[in-house]
Formats: sequence, structure tokens, C-alpha cells
Amino acid sequence: MDDATSQEEIAPLTGVAVAKALGCFWGAFVALNTIRAAVLGYSNPIAAFERRLVVASVGIILSWLIYRLLVRLRPASLRIGIALTSAMSLPAALVFATVNFLIFDMLTPMPGESCHAGTPCTMHDLVVSVSDMLINWAFVFVAWGALYLALASAAQTRAADLRSSADREAARLAQIRALRYQINPHFLFNVLNSLTALVSRRETAEAEALIGEIGSFLRYGLATDPVADATLGDEVEMQQRYLELERRRFPARLTIVTDIARAAAVVPVPQLLLQPLIENAIKHGVGRTSAPVTITISAAITADRLLEIVVADDAPTPLEGSPTTASTPNSFGIGLNNVRDRLAARFGHAARFAAGPSAAGGFRAKILIPLGDD
Repeated sequence: MDDATSQEEIAPLTGVAVAKALGCFWGAFVALNTIRAAVLGYSNPIAAFERRLVVASVGIILSWLIYRLLVRLRPASLRIGIALTSAMSLPAALVFATVNFLIFDMLTPMPGESCHAGTPCTMHDLVVSVSDMLINWAFVFVAWGALYLALASAAQTRAADLRSSADREAARLAQIRALRYQINPHFLFNVLNSLTALVSRRETAEAEALIGEIGSFLRYGLATDPVADATLGDEVEMQQRYLELERRRFPARLTIVTDIARAAAVVPVPQLLLQPLIENAIKHGVGRTSAPVTITISAAITADRLLEIVVADDAPTPLEGSPTTASTPNSFGIGLNNVRDRLAARFGHAARFAAGPSAAGGFRAKILIPLGDD
């Protein structure tokens, strides 16, 4: 018995579960004694079986009373529960042994059998028989009590595991929601910057078109379930809409290229997972150079059944400084940390994320997601 179990009260089982346990326990008692009588060749097997059923019924009643007392007393640990069961087993065994003797030897004696060669049994015989069998029957009731306590403890453990699992799932969903909600302020800040730039240049028609596009994007970005999935194809389509919004700020300098394999496009991914990567490419790539920049979004299924997503740009300046990977998360910025944390919250160690300056120039972020995992 571990200390963690002993520190919590033993939770009662349902009445149905106890009834089933009692039926199995005393059914085994009747079956084993019937088999023993048949093997030893006892006479009058039918009469003995009928009396055995009556005695077993008394045992069921006594066992039920022990169960009810344990529920009422609510032992604080298995040790205390076993001690209480042991204490209750002696009076239960006394009653059971007495009823057993009365049924088989005094009130309805077996045909052709008596205590002393045909003479009726006396109270002295009753005392002797009960005292001889008291300890044996006491152990039977202790066994029943231990069985009940074990079943109750197992039920409590299962319930605790379910509660713990539910708590972990609630915490995981809360974490995913929090991470998802971090994306929206960044997005709003960026699109408002775009709108401000158009208004300052008095490009009214472009500003009005941008407002309409912002509304369309916000319906997707703010109104959807934070823990829901979208197919990669839909996710990339929404990122293309966002990039079209940003292209209004950099009409001559931003080129967008997508290369999504057909098999990869139907794979579900967390919504807005790519948004921080796209925003970083705009802010730290396009926004920090006057040279033309191409942002590429590609995805494919690898040979080892992983969804590989790559977001890269060819800006001449690195996105977030020195080389960095998922193994050195402290060097990540807010956006990259968000992607890493969302992947960890959703897929655990099964997903991988790496980001850093590309050898050919610019910045490259790669996500690997296991197929078929939640």
C-alpha cells in the first residue's frame, strides 16, 4: 500500500458493482463447496446444495452489512479499512457459523445424519462447532472486506486518473487558446500599419479595398475556434490573403510563391500556425531592406510520413539575428516561440521545429508534423 493511496479516503463503489462482487464471491463459495462434496462422495448432494444456498444467502447479507458499514465509516486509508474489516469479521463469522450449524445440524439436519450416532445435537454441540469454525469463517469475511477495499481503491484510482487526464486536457486546450490569441494583436498591428500607410499617401481606393480585405481575414482569424484545425491548403490560402494585404505596403518589392503538394494540402494543422512565420518574414525581411524579397511557402509529405512545411524568404538581412534552432529556444523571438510552443502543446515531442538564416541568404523556418497524430 503506497502512501499516496493511504492519504485519501476509500471511495465507495456503486451498489451494482458491489452486488456483482457479492454474487461472484459467494457464488464461488457455493461452487467450491459443491465440488468438494461431490469429490469426497458426500451423501444427499441435492439436500446439501439447498442448505448451502440458504447459508450463502446469509453470508451475502452479512457481507453487505460489512460493505455498508465501511461506506458509512469512510476509512481514511486502506490500512484503516482492513483493520475495520478484521474487527467486523469476527461477529459476522460468529453469526455465519451459528446459522451454518443450525441449518445443517439442528433445525433441518441432513437425512440420516446427527451429532452423536443418531442423537439430536445440543447447545454444547453448537458452541463447540461454532468455536471450531469461527476463525475459518472470520478469514472468509476478511477476504470479502479486502476484496471490496481493493475494488474501491481501484475505482478511486481510475476516477483520479480520469480527473487528472481531464485536467491535463483542459490545461492543454487553455495553453493552445492562449498561444493562439497571442497571434491576433500582432496581426492587427501589422494590418493597421498597412492601412495607415495607404491613408498617409491619400490612396483612398486602396485603403477602402484594404478595409474590406481586413474584415474578410478577421472573420477567419478571430471568429474560429482557437483549438480547431484547418487543412493546410486552407491555412495557406488565408496566409496568401494576409500577404496580399501586406503587398499593398510593398507593391514593388514583395513576391509570393507557394508550392503545396496535393497530399500535403489536405492534412489538418492548427489554425494560424504559419501566421507568426509570415509576419516575421514581412517585419524582419521585407521591412528591413529596400531590395525585392520573395517569400516562399512550400509543403510536402516526407518519406518517413511527416508533413514538412517550409516558410522562407530571400531577404539580404537575417530575420532574427544569429543562427538558431528549436534546441536553443531562448534565442527565438516571440513569433517563433509561439510556433514552437503551439507545436509542443499539440504534438509533444513528435513534432519538430527549426529556424535560422539560410545558407543561400534570407531566413528559413521548417516545421515537421507527424501524420495522423492529434
